[in-house]
Amino acid sequence: MIKRMIPMLFAALWLVVVANSFATETFENVALYVVSESESGPTLAFDGFRSAPFAESPVVSDETNSGIVDVKTLADAIGTAPNLDAAKVGELAGAELNDVVVATATLEDGKITSIVATARLPRPVVGIAWANKSVGNSTKRIADALLRYGARVRFMTRVSNDEECEAALKELSGFVMPGGADLDPALYGESPYPHGSIGIEPDRDVSDCLTTRRAIATNLPGLWICRGEQTLNVALGGALIQDIPSYQGANVARGAIPASETEIIPDEGAPATYGGRPAEECMPRHYRVSAYGTRHNSGNRHPIEISESSKFLATVVGSRTCPSVSTSHHQAADPERVGKGLTVVATAPDGIVEALEYQANDFALGVQFHPEMDTRSQDPEIARVSAGFFRELLQFAREYPVKAASDQ
Repeated sequence: MIKRMIPMLFAALWLVVVANSFATETFENVALYVVSESESGPTLAFDGFRSAPFAESPVVSDETNSGIVDVKTLADAIGTAPNLDAAKVGELAGAELNDVVVATATLEDGKITSIVATARLPRPVVGIAWANKSVGNSTKRIADALLRYGARVRFMTRVSNDEECEAALKELSGFVMPGGADLDPALYGESPYPHGSIGIEPDRDVSDCLTTRRAIATNLPGLWICRGEQTLNVALGGALIQDIPSYQGANVARGAIPASETEIIPDEGAPATYGGRPAEECMPRHYRVSAYGTRHNSGNRHPIEISESSKFLATVVGSRTCPSVSTSHHQAADPERVGKGLTVVATAPDGIVEALEYQANDFALGVQFHPEMDTRSQDPEIARVSAGFFRELLQFAREYPVKAASDQ
């Protein structure tokens, strides 16, 4: 009986040790965001998307000589988060926030027992390109990520000429262009075709192309997302695939993709296209497919392969493969007509361009997918990769004013 109990006791002891090993977590070099109050006491947001309550008597110490000695002085040092629901175009979000406090945080049983402030970093002003008359949800998600990882955010107004664009970008140290509607195919010498470009916004096309060219010309650190990546390509002389399923259907017809590797997308007529053509004019049905199990619309997820030529994306991801990105688009950069100075650095399994880099600049990256959708993911690896885009942008944004001054 005793002999049988000994292995059981060792097993029980092992479980206790393992349980205790998971009870303590240490996070190093994390950016602290805000301290908020609740019925159970103060809670800290940190590391971009995490939050945890403080233990009853946390140890707060400071290696920056900033006087951070308890939860109250820590809260004062961080500042107050802005209300993004009340944000308006033209406003600056994050003025209530102070410098970024970088710290080592120790948690026991899910509660913060120790915070050691190790550095304070300035918050650069990062602009989000104008997308509409009001600040939409996509823009808010980008702003939320930028604020949490250490920026102040300017919701940019529309620009219609070079002078307005120069004035708007002069106050920025970095910039993000969000997703949105299709660009006018006239910008790259085409007319819309069935299932092709819809929802054209001429004012935004002008504003985005001016902003892109100016950002590239002034080496302003930039991240172009979804429509933003498409704008990056078009503004520099490239073109777009107007409809990925139709494009892949044509690839099957010419023998470039085996039909066995595709799935037909039922066609009930194209939506009204630029110029107001009704759907019934687009019949008979069109051959539209998804290829190699990859769908790009409606928030579908798929992996991407990163090329050896990547300068920025490979650094962000940390490998040659990213197993899962969030996509929502039906257009993409045309691999046969890539903008001047741009390098294709990532593709989806079906060959669609997923990232472009302007490698002559310090940081100029366009991605067809949506990293802002994943910064709060419960999957640690997805959250890490998505956060990397904003952290890398901010690293260059903090250096940008210094470099700009030294170049004059």
